[in-house]
Amino acid sequence: MTMPTWTHIIIHHSLTEDGQVVNWQAIRRYHVVDLGWADVGYHFGIEWIHRGYEILVGRPLGMTGAHTLGMNDRAIGICCVGNYDVQYPMAAMIVKLVPLVRDLCEIFSIPKDRVQGHRDYSEKSCPGKNFNLDLIRQEL
Repeated sequence: MTMPTWTHIIIHHSLTEDGQVVNWQAIRRYHVVDLGWADVGYHFGIEWIHRGYEILVGRPLGMTGAHTLGMNDRAIGICCVGNYDVQYPMAAMIVKLVPLVRDLCEIFSIPKDRVQGHRDYSEKSCPGKNFNLDLIRQEL
């Protein structure tokens, strides 16, 4: 498997309510069983599990994503489980997201201005109208 040339990181939200259940596996099942994809479309997920947020592994980084039309072959996809159109991201989730994004930017030499939202490539609000991507980029 040849590693794609990653030039961007695209942040998503799941549009689902995050709770005590593991939604990441439900997202993976939907992508694989219902849509017939090879794996979950994102490379990483961040979800509240039991008592805190955890970073979850999705597609291997050697595999093209399936999260943003026109960008899947050059953008690492990260899904933050929750609906950030109706709620604000918890600080504890941002505390997990920022170091992950920072490390990926460093490893793959991705400039922080190329950390974007799905909304930058579609007419969706993803990762949600209450998700402040400028704050994420400032923390990098």
